Amino acid sequence: MRIVVNDIAASTTGALSILRDFYEEVCREENKTLPESGEPLQWIFLLSDNYIEEREHVRVLVQPDIKKSWKNRLLFDLKDGGRMITDLKPDVYFSLQNTLTKGISCKTVLYVHQPLGFQRLKRFSFFKQAEREYAVYQYLIARMINRSIRRADKTIVQTEWMRQEILRRTHTEPSRVVKIAPDLKLPENMEAREQASPLPGERIRFFFPSGPILYKNHDIIVKACQLLKEQGITDYAVILTLSEEELTELCPQAEGLISDGASKQRPLICRGRIPREEVFSLYRDSVLLFPSYIESFGYPPAEARAAGGFVLATDTEACREVLQGYERALYFDPFQPEALSALMKQAIRGELPKERESRSLSQGRQEGTDDVSGESRSWQRVIRELLI
Repeated sequence: MRIVVNDIAASTTGALSILRDFYEEVCREENKTLPESGEPLQWIFLLSDNYIEEREHVRVLVQPDIKKSWKNRLLFDLKDGGRMITDLKPDVYFSLQNTLTKGISCKTVLYVHQPLGFQRLKRFSFFKQAEREYAVYQYLIARMINRSIRRADKTIVQTEWMRQEILRRTHTEPSRVVKIAPDLKLPENMEAREQASPLPGERIRFFFPSGPILYKNHDIIVKACQLLKEQGITDYAVILTLSEEELTELCPQAEGLISDGASKQRPLICRGRIPREEVFSLYRDSVLLFPSYIESFGYPPAEARAAGGFVLATDTEACREVLQGYERALYFDPFQPEALSALMKQAIRGELPKERESRSLSQGRQEGTDDVSGESRSWQRVIRELLI
């Protein structure tokens, strides 16, 4: 049996993580043959670069030109790609890149993880330079995704809110849209411990791990910090995984709030990219701020939940789903800095719940949202959908 996997669009961190996680599952011994018949499985990956290695049962075809321009991508999806994939004689065609190539006659499965066209909180503008790329995804690419969903034999999404939006917008048969929440890759042997308020003599720390993306909404953190400064509240720090240049490009008003290493009047600490182990230490020892208002699946809230940390998250469907039933989460309007500053003030004053039982991260995994488990192997469930 031959499965062709198309992920030519993958090149950025998030998309590459999805590709590599799926590839790791494909490389497991049980994914070399069909479970019942023992028939060999052959996997063919279409990529824009050598992001993964070939194996005995895995072949990689690199097509760098397709990724070079939108014109090339559209020609591939609408015309040339169908012929190329048909020549590979697949039994199953699996697209990891939100859209489905036309002209495929075998079984087709689509993985949709682009939420811009399904969220209802923000309408991006073609007339604003900073929003133009997002508007393209929200209005133009979203139409291609919707058409792809209607054509696909099966569509896989990460969250129930995305599933419901897809059903509402495309009128697809519900049985053809399947929710499989991603696994969390959590560090081993890390024990969650209580850190609800700052230790004596220390400033309470807030933490937001995110890249420089407009809808991640760093702006509301900056405005909330300005409001706290106006009230004379400065005894705290906000750790960001941006460089100072990235933050000031997103939020020019942040310049006067970026820490110089000496003054407590400047709470924003720009750390840049940090190791994953440190991220999880900060989940435990800080209060997670999650102001993003567009997510398919919010990894930081899910990870902070598994680590037993406090979470201040946006009142969105994505965050509510990932944090459902978690008592150490509070929510705020993503467009109201006053709401966020009020919650931050509550944390600074030590008014968040202080008592909880000590537990391990493995226990935190079990208490997470449905299917969010280091042991569930969600990609194995995806592969089952491909093979049935």
